Amino acid sequence: MAPIVGITAWPRPVDLLGTPQPNQTVPTSYVSSIRRAGGIPVLLPVAPDDGIDDLLDAVDGVVLTGGGDLHPARYGADIEPETDRVDPDRDRFDLAVMDRVLARRTPTLAVCRGIQILNVAAGGTLDQHVPTHTCLDRPKGTAHEVEIVAGTRLATVLGPGRFEVNSLHHQGIDRVGDGLIVNARAPDGLVEGLEPVDRDHLLAVQWHPELLRTRPEHLALFEDLVARSGR
Repeated sequence: MAPIVGITAWPRPVDLLGTPQPNQTVPTSYVSSIRRAGGIPVLLPVAPDDGIDDLLDAVDGVVLTGGGDLHPARYGADIEPETDRVDPDRDRFDLAVMDRVLARRTPTLAVCRGIQILNVAAGGTLDQHVPTHTCLDRPKGTAHEVEIVAGTRLATVLGPGRFEVNSLHHQGIDRVGDGLIVNARAPDGLVEGLEPVDRDHLLAVQWHPELLRTRPEHLALFEDLVARSGR
């Protein structure tokens, strides 16, 4: 049986016959990326803390998805005007999922907000507004290059050197959390990737590889996740 990969949901209202209704949403781009990589995608709905272990028991791997901003109170900062789309329930769920996948060593890929969740879970902080990295006009195109750090697990998956990424985020990593190392940087020095120093089951990137899945170097992140999730 192909590995089952859980994709964390983003709760959002969706219009139904003119009336907004609460929904647990997952962008199709994540679903398509997991399927193309050979896995079976399923949704991980935001759930109470006592239900998270049951969700993770049902999957072989996890994708922590992008989306709205993490509330800065989670890393000891005051909220700034640019921080938006904050969801306390999602913050609680995503941080709890991250704690568990680290403890369980569940194969995990953290994307955009996901890398920020990892950093905050490890005691790091975020820069609440990095406007030069918000290139919303080309989600499936190139915004800048990243330099992959030699000797990291990310370099094992993608190879060392530079390659092109998109850039849709407006927040970024500030102080790197304990036990994490930087595995990729943008030309201006902004952190574009993190991984734990003592575990090889988790990779986190700031860009959106699911939107660039037709490019082999980006699909490789999902192929690696599915391979690590194999039963």
